[in-house]
Amino acid sequence: MMSNCSISIVAKRSNYSNNNLKAKEILEWLIALDIVKPDLSDCVLSSNTGYAVSNGAKNITDEPEKLPFFLNVNGLEVVTDKTVFDTGEHGMESCVCPNCNKDISQEEWLFIDEWCNQDNDNSICPLCNISFNIHDLKIEPKWGFSDLGFTFWNWPKIKIEFLQEFARKLNCDVNVVYQHL
Repeated sequence: MMSNCSISIVAKRSNYSNNNLKAKEILEWLIALDIVKPDLSDCVLSSNTGYAVSNGAKNITDEPEKLPFFLNVNGLEVVTDKTVFDTGEHGMESCVCPNCNKDISQEEWLFIDEWCNQDNDNSICPLCNISFNIHDLKIEPKWGFSDLGFTFWNWPKIKIEFLQEFARKLNCDVNVVYQHL
């Protein structure tokens, strides 16, 4: 049995202004480039529906032969709810506080719960007790924290040029999160 993986392109903003409108705009752009099909289907590994891979996706990867055309889980999931985009089985090797420069990955992760339960980017370091912007954490491998993300299920690595264009379209920095389940 093959395990699933995903690549999420996540806005580096906790609360993206007009996130549903921007999600629709990005989706229309991806459909116009024929990267994903225009119709919703059961092609993502969640309770949501998504947009299946399409032929234009061959232009955004150096490994088009690895695109999941023949898998059931092969699409784009658009996320517009506040979400922690984690790495799944890849875990968190390190998580360095921007204030005290200490690795807090082995501490209790209450700072993530705090972020989930409030309307801003701030959380408190469990070691120095100083507030920080969650996007300033140095997490390896990368995680994302936002109410706007685009998850590509079982796709090969995406070209850096496309990721840069994606960030331009979002008009903000992005985190690219590689998840393995």
